[in-house]
Amino acid sequence: MASGGKKNSSGLNYPEWTRRKTRMISRTISRRALMRWALGSAAILQSTSWTGLAQAAARGQLRIGMAAPPTTLDPHLKSNAPNNALATHIYDTLVTNDEKSVSRPGLATAWRVIDDTHWEFELRPDVRFSDGEPLTVDDITVSFDRANTIESTASFRTYTRNIKSITSPQAGKLVIETKQPEPLLSNSLSRIRIIRAKFKDATSDQFNNGTASIGTGPYVLKEYVPGNRVALSANPNYWGAKPALPEVELRIVTDAGARLANLLAGDLDLVEQVPYEGIARVEKDERFHVVRGVSSRVVFFSLDTFRDVSPFITDKDGKPLDRNPLKDLRVRRALSMAIDRKAIVERLMQGNAVVASQFLPVGAPGTSAAIKPIPFDAQNAKALLAEAGYPDGFGLTIHGPNDRIVNDSKIVQVVAQMLTRIGLKVSVDVMPWSVYADKADAHTFSFNLDSWGVNTGETSNPLTALIATQNSDAGLGIANSGRYSNPDVDAKLAVAKRTLDDAKREKMLSEISDIVFNDVALIPMHHEVLVVAARKDIQFTTRADQYTLAMNAEIA
Repeated sequence: MASGGKKNSSGLNYPEWTRRKTRMISRTISRRALMRWALGSAAILQSTSWTGLAQAAARGQLRIGMAAPPTTLDPHLKSNAPNNALATHIYDTLVTNDEKSVSRPGLATAWRVIDDTHWEFELRPDVRFSDGEPLTVDDITVSFDRANTIESTASFRTYTRNIKSITSPQAGKLVIETKQPEPLLSNSLSRIRIIRAKFKDATSDQFNNGTASIGTGPYVLKEYVPGNRVALSANPNYWGAKPALPEVELRIVTDAGARLANLLAGDLDLVEQVPYEGIARVEKDERFHVVRGVSSRVVFFSLDTFRDVSPFITDKDGKPLDRNPLKDLRVRRALSMAIDRKAIVERLMQGNAVVASQFLPVGAPGTSAAIKPIPFDAQNAKALLAEAGYPDGFGLTIHGPNDRIVNDSKIVQVVAQMLTRIGLKVSVDVMPWSVYADKADAHTFSFNLDSWGVNTGETSNPLTALIATQNSDAGLGIANSGRYSNPDVDAKLAVAKRTLDDAKREKMLSEISDIVFNDVALIPMHHEVLVVAARKDIQFTTRADQYTLAMNAEIA
């Protein structure tokens, strides 16, 4: 808390008063009302928050407002963006992904393909864990084995399933043998974080309480309060460049208005997912600036195409239907056709998104030029429903998170209204990401909002995770919450993923994309554009994978 400065009638410094006021208001009024309060308080905040900003800068401290909470510090338990971003601060990987998802040296300084199934890696010398112990080959093999075998509903097995063996023929060398050709092995290795071998049998609780969370990354864990904050400090034994800001606090502030209010109050130095109605206010304030970047994240709706009777689909009176309409391609096409994506991008997202027709924008590896955005057409959508046997529509509950995807709860509400116009009786149920993620992994929903960061830069990654028939042992369909299954797609994908020739593989993936999106395996919505706000003196680099990393911040 900043010391000094103006006080209100209660004797509190204004930065502390604004914090308490934010907490009180956020409990009692809507997000829109909180946003009006945050913006309306700008005059007070501008005159009082300089002290907090200056003190944070002098201490080399970075306070980041995070939009979604990590659910674990166990780097191998559950693969999602908040967890992976946090783990990246503490743990290293053999290969890293840069801000454009290009493979770069990590714990391995170089690598080469020996033959179709063997890769050689040169290990970085003199790497030590944060507790001072040297990195060994045993640490690496244990980490890959743990990631491959740990029980999880959203596992890293999709990245480890093809590894047959890891050996070290000589000091400083590592050879990875794959079961079959693996064109994107270097990218897959960027997912598996290296822990100390002594913690191979550690529980996730031991990672969460700090006992086992020992890595070779740029930061060390000081404190983890689930759902509230994570405190980090620079790792004195880190092999790379020391972080520009050695003290970091990641604060979980899921409400967009509260994140903005805390930034303006000087209580945060950088916030992710800036609420769009507050962007202009930030841009006009000389203390802050806005940083934008195109992401590789696609937002979409998952569809339950697996169950014969789906739990959140009923008739208009709320009685269960004797069949699942989403198994009918005509119904899936009708639902997609009823969504006005252009209006959502222009109005709801205020231009900070791009309409999506597939996993990546056309032209990216594995996309198809033949796939176009589905045009909004309510009349034809109604006709398709009638043709499928639902002239009066049916009842549907749409589920979504309310603190993970930009404007997630608003997107769900708007789509519900659009589907109502074609005759469906729609209700909405949104919940915190910490609750929602487990339910989605457990296939609880019938029609739900989700997103996926295509961090490999080609479509084999989302096809494997979101579309392939679910097989946890093989690392397939790890995030296929609708349990879509198409044997033809599975067979073609298996061949494509064994093809080392980039041009041939991309052609195969393009053909698979044609099948998947013509079959409406899921409903693509848009690609997100990142909007981050920070103190004026902080330079920040956004990433395509949307990871908000303290290492990407430095003082100008």
